[in-house]
Amino acid sequence: MEDKLYWYWLCGKVRLPIKKQKELMDIFIHPKELYKINPEILKEHMTQLEYDRFVRSRDETAIQKDYEALHRENIRFIIQKEAAYPNRLRKIYDAPYGIFQKGQPYEEKELSIAIVGSRYPTTYGFEISKKFAKELAQQGVQIVSGLARGVDGTVHREIIDKKGQAVGVLGCGIDLIYPKENFQLFYDMYANQTVISEYPPGSEPLKWHFPERNRIISGLSDGILVTEARARSGSLITADCGLDQNKEVFAVPGMITDKHCQGCHGLIKQGAKLVENVDDILTEFSEFTGFSRKFPKHSAKSLAKAEKRVYDMLSLKPKYIDEILSTSQDSYEEVIQALFQLEAKGYIKQIHQNLYIKKM
Repeated sequence: MEDKLYWYWLCGKVRLPIKKQKELMDIFIHPKELYKINPEILKEHMTQLEYDRFVRSRDETAIQKDYEALHRENIRFIIQKEAAYPNRLRKIYDAPYGIFQKGQPYEEKELSIAIVGSRYPTTYGFEISKKFAKELAQQGVQIVSGLARGVDGTVHREIIDKKGQAVGVLGCGIDLIYPKENFQLFYDMYANQTVISEYPPGSEPLKWHFPERNRIISGLSDGILVTEARARSGSLITADCGLDQNKEVFAVPGMITDKHCQGCHGLIKQGAKLVENVDDILTEFSEFTGFSRKFPKHSAKSLAKAEKRVYDMLSLKPKYIDEILSTSQDSYEEVIQALFQLEAKGYIKQIHQNLYIKKM
C-alpha cells in the first residue's frame, strides 16, 4: 500500500483512542510497521474489542476500497505532514494523526477564536453568542465551534449569515448529522464552510467522543470564548484544553444569581479574562491587524424621549409588554408606538409575541 493508506488504516479502520495510538506510534514510528506486526504481540496492550478490530482491519483490499469511497463522498483525509493539515492543530501534544474534512478546504487565518457555551442557553446566552460571533467575523476572525445544539449552532448560523469564516468540529463521523435538528445547518456548512472530524465516516456520536473532540476545537484556535455555561458544562472542558495548550481563555459574565452563568464565573475566578465586548478579546492579540477596531453602536441620543425611556428599560433579559407598561410613565399608545419605532430602527427585537429584548 502507499504511505497514506497506512495512516488511513490507523485513523479510519483500527479506531483506537488517540492516547493508545500515540503509545503505539512512539514504539513503531510509522503505521506500516504496526500493520505488519504479529498481532499476538499487542494482545496484552488492547481490550478484546480493540484486538479483534485490529486483526479484522488488516485487509488491504477493504482499506483501498473504503479510502476510494471517501473521494466519492467529497471527504478529504489529511495527515499531519501534509500542508493542508491545520498548522495550529499540528502543534498540540495529542493532535490526531489524520483528520477527515468536508466542505471548503481549511484555510489558516491570522486569528482564530473558538466560541462555546451551553447546549440549552437562555435568551441572554443566544444573543450574546450571536453578538460576539458577528463582531469577530466582521473583524476577519475565523470562528471555531462544535456544531452541537445551542450556542454552537447559533454561532455557526450567525457566521454563515454574515458570510464570515467558520470551522465546525464534530464528535462523530463527518458523514453523520448530529443532532438531527441541525440538518440544514450541516448542509450550509458543507456548502460554505469547513467541517472537520477525527472520527471516520460512520462513527456514531458516542458520549466520550465529545470531550475528546474539545481538544481539537481549542487546538484550532488562538483563544476560547465561553459565552454561557453552567458549573458542570462541557464547554469548561474546552476551556481546560485551551489552558493545557497555552491558549487564551475568555468568559462572558452574567448575573451572580443565574445558575446558567456559574461556569463562566468559575473560569473568571480561575484567571480567565472577563470580556464585555470584542475589543476585550482583540487587545490580547496585539499582532492581529483585522479590518477595523471600530464597531457600530446604537446611539440613544437620536431617539425620541418616549423611545429612549422604553429603550432604557430593556436589556438582554426578555421583558413582556405588560411589564414595560406597568413601569412606564408613558401612555399605552406612546409605549406601543415607541416599541414599533425601536424595532423598525433595529434597536430592539421581539423574540416572541409581545416579548422584547435590547438588540446588541
